[in-house]
Amino acid sequence: MNKLFSMFAISIVLACSQTIYAGLKITPIQLYISDVKKQRSATVTLDYSDSDQAKIFEVSAVKWGQNAEGEDVLEPDNSVVINPKNFVLQPNSKQIVRVGFTQMQAPKKEETWRIIFNEIAPTVKESKVNFLFNISVPLFVGVQEKVKLNFNPVYNGSQLSLNVKNNTNTHVQIKKITILDDKKKEVAVTTDMKYLLNNQQQKFNFGEIKLGDFNKYKLIIETDRSELPMEFNLSG
Repeated sequence: MNKLFSMFAISIVLACSQTIYAGLKITPIQLYISDVKKQRSATVTLDYSDSDQAKIFEVSAVKWGQNAEGEDVLEPDNSVVINPKNFVLQPNSKQIVRVGFTQMQAPKKEETWRIIFNEIAPTVKESKVNFLFNISVPLFVGVQEKVKLNFNPVYNGSQLSLNVKNNTNTHVQIKKITILDDKKKEVAVTTDMKYLLNNQQQKFNFGEIKLGDFNKYKLIIETDRSELPMEFNLSG
């Protein structure tokens, strides 16, 4: 008779770290196909170490969009070709997974998917705790346009929030926003990481903070689209 065991599901949307948990690493953390006429696929590598138990994964794809509130909308999509769709990842080994398309017209706007690596529960014959991973890797297809953002700071009582609008047909991921005063002193910061898909917007909250004339403040923004932070006027 099998002894009792526990399983915990861990859902992970990759942001900036390659190491997931207990020796499982995935690279890259974002997939790009910029020109479908020249490139039909991209690859993901899972590197597994520091464990003596194999992991079983099932891979699928969902179309990824956002609604007017900036919330993610995921829909099943069979247009993405995945190879292999199922595999066993042995300890101290690697697995390469290729994702792409057999036929696709160049999109006028960047199109986005999520590649889902869903770990399947193993058969366990002894008492132990198991963590099952559900890993989501973004796939971006289309030309990468230059970042163009619009800002609208809003107070709700004493709470400051910043509405950020992506004015391009390409995504941008906001990693960190810092507000500087006219003496370049940091007065507020948020590390709330969010994606803004093409022509979408998101709200970032800074909490209770009192600012004067918005024209006297600068925004320093770190994104996935530039190695160096970008500087903008808070007033937009």
